[in-house]
Amino acid sequence: MVSKVLNILVLDDVALICNFLYGVANKVQGCNAFKAFDYKTASDILESECINLLITDLELKNANGVDLISEIRSGGFSATTHDIPIIVLSVNSYKELIEQCVKLDVNDFLVKPISSAKLTEKIHEHLQAKKIIKDTNHYFSIMESFKTREVQKEYSNRGVSIVLDTKQPLVEDNEIDEKVVKDGVSKRVFLDWPEGATTGHYQLDRRLKNVAYTISYFYDAFIENRKHVAIDSARKRAIESVDYLLYIGKNIQQYQYPPDFLKAFTICLDKLEILITQIASVNLKNRNQMLALLRKLASWWSHTCSRPLLQNIGD
Repeated sequence: MVSKVLNILVLDDVALICNFLYGVANKVQGCNAFKAFDYKTASDILESECINLLITDLELKNANGVDLISEIRSGGFSATTHDIPIIVLSVNSYKELIEQCVKLDVNDFLVKPISSAKLTEKIHEHLQAKKIIKDTNHYFSIMESFKTREVQKEYSNRGVSIVLDTKQPLVEDNEIDEKVVKDGVSKRVFLDWPEGATTGHYQLDRRLKNVAYTISYFYDAFIENRKHVAIDSARKRAIESVDYLLYIGKNIQQYQYPPDFLKAFTICLDKLEILITQIASVNLKNRNQMLALLRKLASWWSHTCSRPLLQNIGD
């Protein structure tokens, strides 16, 4: 057991996962946790706080975890030493990123999803065990070689990237196609808001509709087997919309006069949080596992879009 307060930084751009990691780390005896959802925030914390352990995802929105690890190992932060233990937590990482992590002497690789017990065990293990870390000059030269390779890759790959316009609707309201497509699932609006339904709360209606749209968009991208970057982008967008719905749900619980549906809705949100966390953690290449979770999500939506939560506007 650690004998003094040690600082742990967790970094993940998916709020649900980041909050889970933060909650686990913060409960480890003798430890104090910090959390960051992006590269810049993590850098600021490493610069201003003496961090003793980093737990990071590799694939972030506007950067990757390897850049941050390189900066640490090459002595780029004033308050944090270059030889701290680093745990990489990811599922969708490319082989090249893993190889770079190995060269930077990352202490451990954990695959999502991970239980709180397993993560706690790993935190204790790496805070107590000492791995031999080379001097900063060694890692600085490695970091420079990474940059050179990226420049070469940029020139060799110019003109081949494709960006999916996520602002386009999944399908028009009058163009729902019932044809069966690959994997035996119908190509249609996956989660559909019942016509003439309402919760009686405009903001909640709006957030539920947004969740239905973004998850349907992710479903469509996944079923059509679009490029990995497009599917992952659609998944993150869906997760963010769910995260906002969960936030709205917690706000409703604070109402002086809560709605009649609150108890049932809270149970629905608890189930949704579990499902979306699993969906956020699944390797996109594991189609069977993802399809199973999507079917559970469809069942959840069907159960949620009923009384007492939804009523006809006329009622």
